[in-house]
Order: sequence, then C-alpha cells, then structure tokens
Amino acid sequence: MNRWSFLVCTAAAAAACSTVLNASAQGQASDLPPSGKQMKIIVPFSPGGTSDILGRKLAQMLGERLGRTVIVDNRAGAGGSLGTETVARADADGSTILLHSGAIAVDPVLKRNLSYDVQRDLAPVTTAVSGPFALLVSNDLPVKSVAELLAYARANPGKLNFGTPGIGTSIHLTTEHLKSAAGIDILHVPYKGANLALTAAMSNDIQIVIDPLATAKKYAESGRLRALAVTTARRTDLWPEMPTINESGVKGFDASVWYAAFVPAKTPRPVLDRLNAELVAILRSPDMRVWLREQGLEAIADTPDAARKRMADEIQRWQQVAQKAGVKPE
Repeated sequence: MNRWSFLVCTAAAAAACSTVLNASAQGQASDLPPSGKQMKIIVPFSPGGTSDILGRKLAQMLGERLGRTVIVDNRAGAGGSLGTETVARADADGSTILLHSGAIAVDPVLKRNLSYDVQRDLAPVTTAVSGPFALLVSNDLPVKSVAELLAYARANPGKLNFGTPGIGTSIHLTTEHLKSAAGIDILHVPYKGANLALTAAMSNDIQIVIDPLATAKKYAESGRLRALAVTTARRTDLWPEMPTINESGVKGFDASVWYAAFVPAKTPRPVLDRLNAELVAILRSPDMRVWLREQGLEAIADTPDAARKRMADEIQRWQQVAQKAGVKPE
C-alpha cells in the first residue's frame, strides 16, 4: 500500500488494518534518516548571510513537517569548501544536508586541489531558490545608467575598481563576465565577505559591486549606493522598475544567484526523493513564497535530476566565462 494512502478501519477489520498500518509506518520510516540521529543542514558560510538565513528557515519548516529537530551547522572556511567537504564525507542516510549557493558550480572551475568532486561526491536534492543580482556603484561615481558606466569605464581604462566577496566566488565570475562582455578594463579588489565590499563601495574605495537583489535594494533605497540594473536577462517583478544589463547595452548578459540542497552521493534514492518531496512542499507553500519574496528570491523547487543538470550546465558555463575572461584557477 502506498504510504500516502488513507485507510478506514472498521471494527470487524481492526486486526487486519493494524497490520497494514504498521507495515505502512515501517515503509515510511525506511526512507527517512535514522530516528535517533540528529538531522542538520550544513551552511558552508558564516552566520548572517543569505545562505544562513535561508538555511534556518528551511530547517525550521523541515523540522515541523518531519516532527523532529533540524539544526543549522555553519561550517565556514575555504570559501565554502570546508562545509562542502564535510557533507561529501558524511553518512549517506539523509541526516546531513548541504545548502550551498551557486558558488558550488564555480569551485571546480577556479579552485585547484579540491579534496572532493561536486558532481561525483554530492547528489543534488533540489535547486531551492534563485534571484537576480543587482549592479551597484558608488554615489561618488558620476554615472546613472549602465550605458554611462560603460562609457566612463572606456574613457578611464584601469581606473575603476570592482569589489567582490573573494576570488572564485560567483559574484567574482559574474563581474568578470560583465567586464569581458562589455569590453571594459576595471580592476578586481577581493574582500573577505560581501559586507566589506559594500562598505568599500560606500566609501568609494571601489566604485562597482554586484550583490544579491535583497541586500542591494536595501542599500539603494537607503541612498548608500546607486543601483543601475539587475543581472537577469529579463526584468524581475521583485524590482520591476530596475532595467537589466541585457537591455542596457550588454546583449545576452544573464546571471543570477541560486541556492541548492545536496546530500552525499551514495544516499539511497528513496531518501533523496523523500527529502526532495518535503523541501519542494515547503518551497511551494504560500507562506514560504511570501517570505522568499521579502528576501529577493523566488522558489525553483525542481527535481533531483533537474538540479543535477543545472549543476552540470552551470559548471560548463563558468568554465567558458573564466576562459574568456582569462581568470585562472588558484
């Protein structure tokens, strides 16, 4: 009997029904992590960022659905590699979930000597959410549109700086992609975190920074930085009045921030499918959709197979971007 079936037991069939219900419960338990084991979502970044905030929301709602506590374990270090390796080496029973950003598809391109292979050692559960980046500039820079920024950069080659949360991050490659696609000469200044790059832009130590929409919009609306465009190919209803880089002179430009859940590669398919079903139900719930919108994100909630294809496509894409931009692995 399917575990989702609804059984009606009559008094005459009580014994038979009891047997069926017990078998159903055993089948349901078989595709969950061991009942005595702590479930956790590993976020490979420090507390306070989007990954952490999303991870805690998912942990809370997953725990409520499963009737058990799900904790968040921040394993920051090595640009996300430390936490990723932890999950790749964890027990493959569904008790340990990785929530990572799109940077996981950049790591194989720009990081040498990784102790794991993201496609071999991890199984995608679902691409959870995605959202646009936004292009911000310092208020001291005399430009108010992408076209004006490109003209200024071309007239002043090598004189503008762009900041990122570090070498090899998805924001780094996104900005390198813009630099290459637009044919401008701007200099990279890596920081140890997005907040430091944003602070540097406010003080005009750097002039350009790309950041996820939710944070970028707050900085723009407060007047601390000037927003010029979003990075997706089409305008987003999360910020409908903001033009795209694509429509502003860099044809074909398209980049977004996304977050996905992973488990160790040898996790049994029934466990993988159960976790997918639970996370997809959470992500598609009305309350979650409202909450995500406040974070500048939208639910993707795809299948494990679709998430695996996205991962492979993203790795290939960033390999091409890095090669064209001349960014070498470190």
